[in-house]
Amino acid sequence: MRNRITTLICSSLLCLAGTGPALAAEMEDMERTQATESEAQESTADARDVVQKSAEVIEKLREDPEGRELLNQARAVFIVPDYGRAALGIGGAGGQGVLVAKNEGAWSAPAFYNMGAINVGLQAGIEAGEVAFLIMSEPALKGFRDGQNFSLNADAGLTIIDFSARGQASAGKGEDVVVWSDTEGLFADLAISVADIFWDEEANQAYYDQTVAQADIIDGNVQDPQGDSALRAE
Repeated sequence: MRNRITTLICSSLLCLAGTGPALAAEMEDMERTQATESEAQESTADARDVVQKSAEVIEKLREDPEGRELLNQARAVFIVPDYGRAALGIGGAGGQGVLVAKNEGAWSAPAFYNMGAINVGLQAGIEAGEVAFLIMSEPALKGFRDGQNFSLNADAGLTIIDFSARGQASAGKGEDVVVWSDTEGLFADLAISVADIFWDEEANQAYYDQTVAQADIIDGNVQDPQGDSALRAE
């Protein structure tokens, strides 16, 4: 009888000893899953925040009659609501932005991109602020549709001018890209080169909760999960 009790006790202890590592591993898996879900929710919130801030940029642009006219003529607009410092002579850090394109008068859902420097020769650019790139031609939009890392500049055969330096009479004529900023006198009449624009896979995945292709968004084939967002309304 004593031997039987001893055997049962030993068996129970062995079972408990065996479940300890398994239980710890299961807890670690749960913690990793919760951390992943939390990161995903944060990424989604960040992406939606960029869309909301971009809507506020467009609202400011529309306050100018010429800005409204350019938006009516534009093929697309790429908004960077929080552009980083642009250093003297060499450009500087960029920021995250969204592109919305026009398809038969209707604006597409947002496509997320990151960008590098805005280079302006030997003059100082903006310190920081809100920037919008009005895409006036199909060649300028092609990079957003097809490119993984592309630039908007003369080397790409594009004409890019500063919003504040252009004449009222030339609105929408001969420009591929018009650059607007909340910083007055953005680049005067200097040649502008925007480097290192690339598709933000992580932000698009977070916003749409699925893998999406940039061309599908631009062509209006992807539904905006926020429906008629503030950005599309603007």
